[in-house]
Amino acid sequence: MVGQGVVAIRMAIRRLRQHLCRFPLGEHQGVRELSRDGGYRALCEVTPDTGRNETAGNVLIPRVFGCGQERSTL
Repeated sequence: MVGQGVVAIRMAIRRLRQHLCRFPLGEHQGVRELSRDGGYRALCEVTPDTGRNETAGNVLIPRVFGCGQERSTL
């Protein structure tokens, strides 16, 4: 059975198609953080990250962190 946090992070990742620059920049350079209920956090790289949904490029999700996981390294 999949937890609610996992479902929420999947839904947020799907929404990236329309809103690439919706989520704030994270602690790693060039990485945006999608935080969801349950403490889950997905890191995403938008290349190029123009700050505008209309002109932003491709998205890569290098890592998803669970609640309480150390996020100092990708």
